[in-house]
Amino acid sequence: MKKAEIATLPPKIEIAMKAGQVAADACTDDGGSANCDRVVIRMPGVREAWVEGLRGYLQEAHGWHARGFHLDTPFAGIGNRRYAGVQAMYESLKNQGVDCYVYYKVD
Repeated sequence: MKKAEIATLPPKIEIAMKAGQVAADACTDDGGSANCDRVVIRMPGVREAWVEGLRGYLQEAHGWHARGFHLDTPFAGIGNRRYAGVQAMYESLKNQGVDCYVYYKVD
């Protein structure tokens, strides 16, 4: 990902976070698994300074995961609510042309 592409991300991320908030709020049952689900934007070769000010954190490549930017989840919930919100964020970003995936970490 190039610096110019990163500069286009803030409004896309805000749209995705709003979609996630709406989906999480619509989910009344927070039962289910307490996974650590997050949306990750692939960012191989990106420097930490390039993503300053974005809502999340940049993680080094490890195991099966390339270097990526893990987005914050601005809504409450650890089970079904988190899942619904994260899926909505993912779909929103994909529809906006952002190369991303959902990271699942099972407790």
